[in-house]
Amino acid sequence: MIRRRALVLTAISVTAGLPLSCLFRPSAEAKERRPYDCDDGKPATNVRYIRPAGSARRHGKDWQNAAALADINEMIRVVGPGGSIYLLADAGPYRMTDPIWISHGGTAGKPVKIMGVDSAGSHAKALITGTRTSPYPTTHEGFAAMNRGKDVFRLDDGADHLHFSFLHFENIGNGAILVKANIADLTLEDLTARNVIRFFERRFESMCTITGLTVRRISVTGFSKSAFRLDQNTSNVIMEDVFGDSMRQDFDNFAEGVDLSGRIHDVVFRRCVMRNSQQTLGPDEFWNGDGFTSEPDTYNILLEDCIASGNTDAGFDLKSNNVILRRCKSYGNTANFKLWGRQGVVMEECVSENPVHYGGSQGPKHVTAVWGADLLVRNCQFVDQDRDAIVYHTDANEKADPPTGSTITVINSNITTSGRLSFVDLNSKVSIDGVDRPFDGRR
Repeated sequence: MIRRRALVLTAISVTAGLPLSCLFRPSAEAKERRPYDCDDGKPATNVRYIRPAGSARRHGKDWQNAAALADINEMIRVVGPGGSIYLLADAGPYRMTDPIWISHGGTAGKPVKIMGVDSAGSHAKALITGTRTSPYPTTHEGFAAMNRGKDVFRLDDGADHLHFSFLHFENIGNGAILVKANIADLTLEDLTARNVIRFFERRFESMCTITGLTVRRISVTGFSKSAFRLDQNTSNVIMEDVFGDSMRQDFDNFAEGVDLSGRIHDVVFRRCVMRNSQQTLGPDEFWNGDGFTSEPDTYNILLEDCIASGNTDAGFDLKSNNVILRRCKSYGNTANFKLWGRQGVVMEECVSENPVHYGGSQGPKHVTAVWGADLLVRNCQFVDQDRDAIVYHTDANEKADPPTGSTITVINSNITTSGRLSFVDLNSKVSIDGVDRPFDGRR
């Protein structure tokens, strides 16, 4: 009897502190109901769980003791490189009152993944909602009185190698994602947003370079400033299947779908759509509002199969050098393509349809080469039914002495227009299949 009692006590001491599920092997059916349990019923050490407001002890080791969204930085630290953070998506919204700082991350090849899931363990978008006024105001008075909302995730030093997916943001201020420092290897996939100032923003007071940004399957509907703004020396950017619709949120002066500035370089857009950026001003003023924009000093930009439409200024307003637009389509903007680069600027197999004058001082144009731009147009199509439209428009910089003209060289492109074929400005040139158009610009 003494020997058998000792064996029992030994067994109890070995299993002390373990949940009952470790003492009794679960059935296959029970395992399916607990998708995050490992074989011995113990939650994986590199997974943490978050639900609205948290629950019980909030250590995040299981759904019964889930952390709150405000604890996410600590959860990232705890799981470490290669770990995962699950946000429960079917237990109500995550209501934001203050931004959340993130200063931990993964390592190269082992990102920390932050994703929404439902209670069955399947991917599902977790709703994060803020205080921005909804619906968006339709008058200047309403805009002046609105709640602008706050940003959500602030990425600080150390927030490297992060992967966000399956989240939905509503009524957010200046950034669902706000980059506040130099970071590396950020991935955003399968995210949506509605009614934001900007979905993706950078801090303007200090360095906020991103080295390696991957964005896929993102949809932003309703923004008053931009879907994405990138700056500094950000490089190695891939954006694929990204959709942005400003929904004509006016008065914020002014909306741009994608805004690239600083010395951003080596950026690829594939199958991205930006539309309906609007600025409403007086009849003699210039109405801004663009789809894709880039500022001087940005370079090595490739846009493939992208679309811009419904913008009160340009569909594509690009000041970059070494920029290629391949099979892009622009329609229903005041200026469908507006290009400023002086070297390596190419449009090939692009389509421009029906530029529209929404108001203000700018008339409808298919392609504009601005202030010294040198543009090659190859195998493109241009269609309109507007007597005021201009297909090839050069815009010289008259502030320079002598004025700096622009050049458009067109090869093998089809044109169906009710308007003017070209506007050749001071010191400018439009050549169509080797034939120069006559000067007809300002004198």
